[in-house]
Amino acid sequence: MTFSSIRLGLALGAALMAMAPTLASAQANTCHWANDNECDEPRYNGTGACENGTDANDCRTEAAAWQRLMDAVPQDIRLQLGDDTCRWANDRECDDIRFGGTGACTPGTDASDCRALAIGSDDSCRWANDGECDDPGIGTGACISGTDRTDCAAVEMMRNRSNSCATSFNNICEEPGSGQGSCAAYTDTADCIGRDRPVVMRDHFFGHDDRVHPDVTQMPWRAVGLLTMADGQCTATLIAPRVIATAAHCMEGFGTDMVKGVEFRAGFSGNSDQGRARVVSAVIAPDYSESSFPPNGGNGNDWALLTLDRDLGTEIGFVRPYVFDKDDLEQIATSEYLVSQMGYSWDTGSYPSGHMDCRILTAYRDGSMIHTCDTTRGDSGSPILHQVDGEWRLIAVDSQFFDAQPPFPEMSSSHLAVDTRAFERPLREAGALD
Repeated sequence: MTFSSIRLGLALGAALMAMAPTLASAQANTCHWANDNECDEPRYNGTGACENGTDANDCRTEAAAWQRLMDAVPQDIRLQLGDDTCRWANDRECDDIRFGGTGACTPGTDASDCRALAIGSDDSCRWANDGECDDPGIGTGACISGTDRTDCAAVEMMRNRSNSCATSFNNICEEPGSGQGSCAAYTDTADCIGRDRPVVMRDHFFGHDDRVHPDVTQMPWRAVGLLTMADGQCTATLIAPRVIATAAHCMEGFGTDMVKGVEFRAGFSGNSDQGRARVVSAVIAPDYSESSFPPNGGNGNDWALLTLDRDLGTEIGFVRPYVFDKDDLEQIATSEYLVSQMGYSWDTGSYPSGHMDCRILTAYRDGSMIHTCDTTRGDSGSPILHQVDGEWRLIAVDSQFFDAQPPFPEMSSSHLAVDTRAFERPLREAGALD
């Protein structure tokens, strides 16, 4: 970026004025938790319980510290940082692509969130050096981007990277500057930087990303689809002519009327699908709780069965559920029970990803199980499938990240799914079981 000396001076003055409101306008104490001797404004790495500008007294020290950090930024970089006029400014995550941000903000409009990344990161976060990465996107999100450098060093290379290119997972790097350049920058991660992953990643893949793009024109993958709500999305599977299975937490907060606004798109990939239908009703686990319990302590309640407005499964096919019998449980105990999975991972954009031939490690008595499939955010409700006598059958829906369990205690978490033992009766009542 090049400026004349006159424009440089004017732009720098504007940038300084734009950043000044952090001190000048933070005079309100209207937050419910104001004056409790704890800074709750997120822009200062506070707890986030208060909106920016509503906890002024408690944040005076933090505001002064922030100003010192900004004053220490070299003048040329500070000019490039610009102001905080982006709608996503002060949300802890840098959105200016020039500094390695998400690209959601116009360059020069997310100054505060991008300060640390612009100078190469630092350890200015209050939770720095606690052994846990807290940067957004690659960690817990408790810190502002780039302010937990030491704790995030092992996963830094994954910041704002995805596999959202249509040709990701083909073992050919196609990002600009390497390969054919047919993918946008940072969208062909597995092919360009390899599939090995640090075991401490929150979106971990057991040390290796084994995902592929299944062919959604073929069964069973055409029966798996994207479940879209007004405020998010999950994965679901056709298990009968007009019944789909997903996770209960995907439907949290949906009432009888609201559920009718949910759409299911079977075999969705890119801009097309194999068929779509509206959800008209739902049966959600009556004992569902958003809390996570200890192993075998009651996590088998994260399931939901949704009814569609037409027999979509008759048109494109469906995957019949299967309930473990004694032989299955004995095989699971040997860690030789192979399954496959497909879902709409957050990092693959509009293209589904799947992991073939992963394993079930443990099947708990509460109807939950631990598996090794490479699932992440967005895969909630996705099917865990097993072949029974040559036929693909649904045995579980993906649920949540869980506390790390053997044989991978070194991981940041393990993957828990709810198997059909937990909702066998509702499945029969819905006509989805033999």
